[in-house]
Amino acid sequence: MSICPHCRKRYEDWVKTCPECNLLLIEDSINAERISLGEFVPLKSLPSRLYAEMLKEVLEQEGIPCLVKGEDLGRMLGGGVGTSPVEIILWVPEEDYERGLEIAEGILDDI
Repeated sequence: MSICPHCRKRYEDWVKTCPECNLLLIEDSINAERISLGEFVPLKSLPSRLYAEMLKEVLEQEGIPCLVKGEDLGRMLGGGVGTSPVEIILWVPEEDYERGLEIAEGILDDI
């Protein structure tokens, strides 16, 4: 099952976006529960998992924990590292949002 990080409604795994909130669903797990309780907020939407992992590494070096949500179709299909038509979102704790956004914009200003 997947869960909406905003309204907390649960959906079958094949549903990827909440039809009411228009947000990407997250796995109904411990991380999903932390996000649904408001501990984490979406920081930035990225074109591929590669960008998300690069930004995650930099933020974690700065002491900001991160979660990556989204599916990289290239990875699932065995392709390269190109962009994905599916949105990849990096989540950070709410209290680190402003600092995280400043760092993200500094290194990914054109994305």
